[in-house]
Amino acid sequence: MMPQAHLDPAALDALFAPFDRTDAPGFAVGVSLPGMAPYRRGFGMASIELPVALSPTIRMRIGSTTKHFCVLAVMLLVEEGRLSLDDSPRRHIPEMPEWAEAMTVRQLMAHTSGMRDAFDLILHASGPGLSAAPDMLFNRQIAIDDVDAPPGSTWSYNNGSYVLLGEIVERLSGRSFADFLTERILRPTGMHDTTMRALDTDLLANSATLHVPTPQGGWNRGIFGVPIGGMGGLVSTVDDMLLWLAHMSRPVVGTAESWAAMRTPLTTHGYGLGLFMDTHRGLRTLHHAGGVVGGCSQMLKVLDHELDLIIMSNGRSGLDLYGLVDAIIDACIPELPPVAEPAPGPATVATFHSATTGRVLSMVDHEGRQALAISGTTLPTRRQPDGSLSVAILPSDLRVRPVHQGDAIVALEASEFGNVDRLDRLDPPEDHTGAELTGRYENPSVAMTATIGTDAAGETLLRMTGELGGLSYALTRLGPVLWQARATGALPLVFTLEVTADGFSLSTGRTRRLAFDRTT
Repeated sequence: MMPQAHLDPAALDALFAPFDRTDAPGFAVGVSLPGMAPYRRGFGMASIELPVALSPTIRMRIGSTTKHFCVLAVMLLVEEGRLSLDDSPRRHIPEMPEWAEAMTVRQLMAHTSGMRDAFDLILHASGPGLSAAPDMLFNRQIAIDDVDAPPGSTWSYNNGSYVLLGEIVERLSGRSFADFLTERILRPTGMHDTTMRALDTDLLANSATLHVPTPQGGWNRGIFGVPIGGMGGLVSTVDDMLLWLAHMSRPVVGTAESWAAMRTPLTTHGYGLGLFMDTHRGLRTLHHAGGVVGGCSQMLKVLDHELDLIIMSNGRSGLDLYGLVDAIIDACIPELPPVAEPAPGPATVATFHSATTGRVLSMVDHEGRQALAISGTTLPTRRQPDGSLSVAILPSDLRVRPVHQGDAIVALEASEFGNVDRLDRLDPPEDHTGAELTGRYENPSVAMTATIGTDAAGETLLRMTGELGGLSYALTRLGPVLWQARATGALPLVFTLEVTADGFSLSTGRTRRLAFDRTT
């Protein structure tokens, strides 16, 4: 028998009690069940500069939760016969390079196009918070001269895809993306407090401030920088998002066929068209999270119970948010099957590299338990029945299986999105110097240059420069031709360099082996 769902406001209040403060940002949350009064609360401050608390009616960024709104906008045009999901994006944006010819609009929606992500590159070159022209992201996206992978061969989260989808909506409708969304989706569903906000520097009434924690324990204002649209530009309220979640159960905007397509998984980890189909302790869920500079969100439906949940933060960590989402579901639907326990210690500490893809994974110790470091972020792991390790936070079905030689782990087999990648263990390098790297490197198609040198202490440093500015990175040798670059400021930006005969290739969590040629 399926467990019954209920709402216990006191139990939910207790989950958020640690965040009910007057000196820090917090969370706005809404939980709804059919036939019951919704749970609507705010915890923490809308701005630490003003005596205004968060509430269910205050506007907050929802980040990439915007993406399924963008998909629905395209689907409305598909319903009108203006395009097909199997069209090449080049049919509607003819100035795109030839590599776009083999891709489809559907693959852009599903993050399976294999296209490089201009936003990822801009972020690693210049960091967030820098102003840019309205069409800068689009122009950078279509200037890139190669791809990460063949279309349909793998899954890689790609904000640039949604820049292109927003452009297609504008070209086919003759209206701005914001106006189309308002007239065709937001207004018909009663979401009158939801709107596009391209820039954090634009003043918008009834809006919470984004907060970024500082190493000293204070807060800075969160500013995304580049204008954002279909990839993550919406602001909304708890009340509006509860309306939207109810609409998703019985939609009046979009046909049943459109919604079925959006909710049909096209990848091994459940991603469809702008939405994840997933499970939580045996319950079917539909969701999409979002993250911006100084904020995060999660929108989720537990389908078999029509339990709707929206949680938004203006400065708390994504790990806190995901933990609260799980705890809310568990509080509303008791007696669920147990979850896998975190991987027990002792933890292995080692770094692994794939000669095939360039990927780097590190096994690390986190509070006495095994964790994985992926693109600079340390994530707890859970040990599966087959001995592999999984990471629940990432939008991925990643499974990492240690390969043993005797008692030693000599390699990892990483299975993800239907592909298997072997990563061999790296021996600690004997030589940590990098004088041979000194010089200037460039990739003109992405408008990025890199300058490598050493400081007075002999440390190897890299200065990455893009169209909007530059960032400094400290370089650490991982192997004979492999280096890790870590931003020297507060930003947790990390990538790897593989040195080649005439330059190096750069890999991030979302970019694979982007070539830079040495110029000096």
